[in-house]
Amino acid sequence: MKILIIGPLGAGKSSLAYAINKRYKLPRLNLDEICRCPEDGRYYPREEQFAKLASFLQNNSSWVVEGCQRYLYEKMTPDLIVDMRINRLVAIWRFTLRFMKAKKLIGKEIDKDLPVQAYHYRKITFKKIREYDLSGCEISAEIKDFLQNNEIKTIKCKSYKDYSKVFAEIEKRK
Repeated sequence: MKILIIGPLGAGKSSLAYAINKRYKLPRLNLDEICRCPEDGRYYPREEQFAKLASFLQNNSSWVVEGCQRYLYEKMTPDLIVDMRINRLVAIWRFTLRFMKAKKLIGKEIDKDLPVQAYHYRKITFKKIREYDLSGCEISAEIKDFLQNNEIKTIKCKSYKDYSKVFAEIEKRK
């Protein structure tokens, strides 16, 4: 089973990916892990990102991948897509909380099992929240366009309350 989870930051993609990984033992990949350097959050060159993705896909016949980098997820052929676009105000709230949590990590030893986005933020500003809102709108538009142009089974998931729908679809396809 190949599962792609897409949505903006704060939608709950990582939480669902971890739940699927734990329940079904599918190898998990957060696209940020192949896009960004964990030390400073800078992006790796795209050629390097594509090579890391190709290696992961080649080494795993089943997987769960989550992220919002369309240029990467367009390179995949999942069996199931989970669309986690959520209300933008909820996303902004979650993004703001993520900053608050990340701020506590500055200068501390980082657990390398944390998703990369959990520790590369530095400080919260209204400018950052506005940038996040604009990028979230762009990501939602890209996802909508992507989903209109493919015929892969897609399930909408707005929160943990919808996990049972996702699990039921996975069970059906096993």
